[in-house]
This record gives sequence, C-alpha cells and structure tokens, in this order.
Amino acid sequence: MATTSEDKDRLDDDAPAEKADAQDTTAEGDGGSRAASGEDAAAPARASRPARQAGAARRPAGKKAAARPRAAAQPQGGSLGKSMILFLIIIGGLAAAFAYFGQEPAPGASGPKWKPGDKAQVEVTLVSSDIKDLACWSADEVNGRHCAFESPTKGWSKGDADDKKLLRPYTTTDRVQFLAAGLWSEPALTGKLPSARFAVKCTYTVEGKMKRPGVRWSSEGAWLDRTDDWYAGLLSDCKLITP
Repeated sequence: MATTSEDKDRLDDDAPAEKADAQDTTAEGDGGSRAASGEDAAAPARASRPARQAGAARRPAGKKAAARPRAAAQPQGGSLGKSMILFLIIIGGLAAAFAYFGQEPAPGASGPKWKPGDKAQVEVTLVSSDIKDLACWSADEVNGRHCAFESPTKGWSKGDADDKKLLRPYTTTDRVQFLAAGLWSEPALTGKLPSARFAVKCTYTVEGKMKRPGVRWSSEGAWLDRTDDWYAGLLSDCKLITP
C-alpha cells in the first residue's frame, strides 16, 4: 500500500510539471507561429518598399524632364532667307538712290507752260567750262537755230556755228531745262568769269520746241537721248548774279 501511495503521489507531482511543460511548449509554439506570421506579413511590405522608393526616385526625374523640355532646333534656312532678303532690299535701295542723285536733272511735268513768242526771266546756273562742254544733237531747226550736231557722231553741216544760232542745253536754278542760243556772246559773259559755279539772269525768248533732242553736259560725257520735247529760243540781256 505504501508503494501504491507513493506512486500516486509521484504521479500527482509529475502531472502539474508535464502540464506546465505542455503549456510552455504550446506557448512557445504559438509565439513562434505569431513571430513567423509577423515575419511573413512584413516580408511583402519590405519587398514592396524598394519598388515604391524606385518609383519615387523616377517620378521627380520625370517631372524635371517635363518642366525643362528640350528646345526644338530652330531652322537655319529661314533665318538665312530673311537675311538675304534684307540684304537685297538694302542694296536695291542704295542703287536706286545713287541712280536718282547721279542722273542729270530733267524737266518736270509741272514745268513752265511757255508758247512761242513768250519772254521769260530765267536764272541759269553755269560754270565757265560750259561754253565747250554743253551741246545737243538733232537734225531739226527751230527758227533757224540748231544744235552743234546732226547726230551723235556727226557735226552740223547745214550752216555756220554762230553763237546766236547755236543751241545748247541749260538748267535754271529751279531746275527747268531748255535749249537756247546767244548766251556766250552776251557782254556779261565775254570777260573774266568766276572760277566757281555762278548764275546769270537773262530774258529768254521762246521760239518753239525741238522734238526729243540728245543732250550732253560734258564734252567727255555720253549723249542722253531725251524722250520729251524741249523749248528752244534765244537768251538776251544777261547779267551776272553776285554770289
């Protein structure tokens, strides 16, 4: 009986220890399971974090590229074409200006409306060399007065070359042009003449018109063929105008 009681007491003593061990084992197993579950739950989070960070790193780069787009290359052909057009306009304007200011003055459409027999007071601009430089050509005569040449290459052959018969082209100080004879035989112009350009005031007697004469303003210059008719007549009563 003693042996049985001891065995029972031993069994009662071992039971709580085994139960405790079982509880400890269960708790340890539960803790390990929870830890494993936690690690398993954290693993996807950790796995997705680098992807989010990589995406975040890429997003600013994308925004920066959108904020600073690459400038489109400007076509050089258009700029070159505009430069060439501007250059041609400038060259054309200069050429037109030189042509305008370099040409001899021409009678304007608003010039005097003279008729044969009119006597007009005119102021003629001259230099002393005009006596040999100024000339015209035409095969026609106006009241017996004629040019020094019948054609650009042939001198007048139909009569004498008296100054009162010889027509020359003149320009007034207000830029009216006409043909006239008699100027260089006037007493005011037979003496010593000014070395610089000067003017004379004369009476111009209109005798008619000469059709499209050729004129020359220098003995070395080219003939200028006019497309309009010029008044022709006689200059008289000339006086030097004091500068």
